[in-house]
Amino acid sequence: MAKGERPVDWGFAENMAYASLLSEGYDVRISGQDSGRGTFSHRHVVFHHQNQRQSWTPLQHVSENQGQFTVIDSLLSEEAVLAFEYGYATSA
Repeated sequence: MAKGERPVDWGFAENMAYASLLSEGYDVRISGQDSGRGTFSHRHVVFHHQNQRQSWTPLQHVSENQGQFTVIDSLLSEEAVLAFEYGYATSA
């Protein structure tokens, strides 16, 4: 690695992949246990301002004509995620 270069970690690469899809007009939906923050603090797709009680999702602001980006946090249970995805898939 050249001087001054920084490695791209897994969470950043994941967000860049989402941004690439969104900028091409594809919708992206992530769901699961603590999906917005990332269970092990690797993702950070939703930022929360504790004092103002507001949140901001940068991937919802990639470009004017981007696809829709949706984050759905589920209960901290593998069964809850599976049940949600099954129900979502059968109704969509």
